[in-house]
Amino acid sequence: MSTAARPTCSRACDPACDPACDPAVIRAAAALALLVLGALVGLAAVALHASWWGFVLAAVGSLAVLPALPPRWWTLPPYAVGWWVPLLVAWAGRREGDYALESSRYGYGLVVLAAVLVVAAAFLTALRAPRRQRYRKPGRAPGSARRGAR
Repeated sequence: MSTAARPTCSRACDPACDPACDPAVIRAAAALALLVLGALVGLAAVALHASWWGFVLAAVGSLAVLPALPPRWWTLPPYAVGWWVPLLVAWAGRREGDYALESSRYGYGLVVLAAVLVVAAAFLTALRAPRRQRYRKPGRAPGSARRGAR
């Protein structure tokens, strides 16, 4: 069989040879994993928020992820959205009329913590995300834009 019809793979992870090495696939898998991780951390926060040490643990554990992850659209926002899912399910209530969130300072604090987490994730992603460079025509200096004559 000839190798002329298919590309030869010289790198360990080449998207032309292995579709799983495509950066878009890797980003989507990371976003899905962080969504699940956020849901698990949010579930633990809802389960432990009734005591002071559980609330502190939920706050520290949830907010420590913000500086730990790189500020990309596929890291912080999926984590924050995943964190909200168990909170919204617990906030919706049950058929019996009771709620999984207490009407105490810890329950309200958990809602505020979730809001802070989402706003901080969106802000850090928008603030620290790398900007794309605008395309410049070759041969022109950045400050030598030609303006119309008066």
